[in-house]
Amino acid sequence: MKIKWLLFFLLLFGITGYFREFFFVHMNRIMYEKFYHVSAYEHDSMPAIMSVFNSWSYPALYYSKYPFTLLFTFIFFALSWLTLKKLTNNKVLLKILLFTYIVMLLIAGVSMLYGYLVCNRLQSDEYTLSRWLLGIAQSPIICLILLASEKLYNNTIQSSPKK
Repeated sequence: MKIKWLLFFLLLFGITGYFREFFFVHMNRIMYEKFYHVSAYEHDSMPAIMSVFNSWSYPALYYSKYPFTLLFTFIFFALSWLTLKKLTNNKVLLKILLFTYIVMLLIAGVSMLYGYLVCNRLQSDEYTLSRWLLGIAQSPIICLILLASEKLYNNTIQSSPKK
């Protein structure tokens, strides 16, 4: 029964990851068109679902990527939470997941603020670090590591001396 749920959640992660990639690739193509005043869709057409963004200005598109990134981070967190809840129901792993996401978001935010306020630009090493951390947060990596560590945690609890 657990294997069916694992496969279901892996499929759900895959679909969510595909949609996230689809969204940001097309958002970047629309931004490219706006910035350079050329067509980024010469050999194919823009998907109808993305056409709503065609009326937005370049700055609106650029700055909207931040809330969309946070939205997808929350979606992956929620999906990870549901996966761990269904497959392990281990409250310690759920706390570790929450703590990990909070720390990653804080480090990414501080890194972005440092790059913007101290370096006066967003295209620096701090920006790269922030993007890398949010890339991890928008993937099943943390969830899979915690799922794999469940047996280690259970073995540690069983082998610890009773009080």
